[in-house]
Amino acid sequence: LKIYARNVKTGQYLAALYGYAYINSLENQQADILVNVTPIGMKGGKEEMDLAFPKAFIDNASVAFDVVAMPVETPFIRYAQARGKQTISGAEVIVLQAVEQFELYTHQRPSDEFIAEAAAFARTKF
Repeated sequence: LKIYARNVKTGQYLAALYGYAYINSLENQQADILVNVTPIGMKGGKEEMDLAFPKAFIDNASVAFDVVAMPVETPFIRYAQARGKQTISGAEVIVLQAVEQFELYTHQRPSDEFIAEAAAFARTKF
């Protein structure tokens, strides 16, 4: 696993914290799983229409994971889906976080069916 971050200090810190390599450029790199944890693609942001990664980088990956929740289909997710990549959207992340919070408060786990319904609902509302 390698960590790339636009903020060098943050990237180096995370890499050291978790014992991974930090890279300061995507040039000459390849990845099977891409995870965007930046505001790139977020509704209303200055980079709302931008891709989180270069197109060639996405083309060579298998999985695109974007934590941006609004919109559900960010430019990154749309581009990856159009190329048949497996995608995980920010809406799905929100549902998983809600499930964990529900369990913490109630000591009960919602059924898989309820979780799937919540995920479908989240995809239509964001």
